[in-house]
Amino acid sequence: MVDSPSGGAPARPDPEFQAWAQQHAHDRRLHEAQLAQITHHHDPNPGGDAVHQLQAWAQRQAREKHLHTSAIAQLRHG
Repeated sequence: MVDSPSGGAPARPDPEFQAWAQQHAHDRRLHEAQLAQITHHHDPNPGGDAVHQLQAWAQRQAREKHLHTSAIAQLRHG
């Protein structure tokens, strides 16, 4: 921990940063899992299902972007 500027007790972690860090770690794990579905497909003939997986991945990415944009807009106007 970092000492506080006053030289007293250590500074407490910022709760907003902690929440962001936890959400960011969750998003990274989710993204890695989504990529694994596409890149590590277990089907020996993935051609038929790959298109559907790519479409589902694109839809999830679009939804995540929409949610992120919406959250940023709420923070700016809130």
